[in-house]
Amino acid sequence: MKTASVPSPLSLNVMLVAVLFAALVFVVVTGKRVPLISNTRIAMAVLLVLGLTLCALGGIGRVAALGEWAHPLSILGYLLGALILVIGFATVFGLKLPYIQNDVQAIIIVSLLTGAKIVNSVIHSLLLRS
Repeated sequence: MKTASVPSPLSLNVMLVAVLFAALVFVVVTGKRVPLISNTRIAMAVLLVLGLTLCALGGIGRVAALGEWAHPLSILGYLLGALILVIGFATVFGLKLPYIQNDVQAIIIVSLLTGAKIVNSVIHSLLLRS
C-alpha cells in the first residue's frame, strides 16, 4: 500500500509564494505603481490566487495527506480561509463590508489573516510531529 507524502508547511515553494504575497502587500500599502497591478481590486485577486497556492502547498494538502479533516486546527484553518475569501471576494466585486473602510484596509486584513493561517499550519505541523 502506497502512502501519501506529507508536504512541509515551510518548503522552498511555500516560502517563494509567501515572499511574492508579502511583496504585493508592500506594493499596495506603499502606493507604488506596478505594471500589471493597476488597482487594488486586481491586487486582491492576485493575493487570493497566491493565498490559495499557499494553502494547497502547505495547508490543505497536508490535512488531506494525513486525513486530519476534523482536527481543531484544521477547522480553524477552514474558518480563516473562509473569512479571507469573503473579504477578498467582497473587495474584488466592490461590495462594502462592515468595519472595512477601503480596499487597502481589506488587503491589510487579508494579509494578517493569511499570516495567522500560516502560523496555524506551522503549529499543526509541529504538533503532529511529536
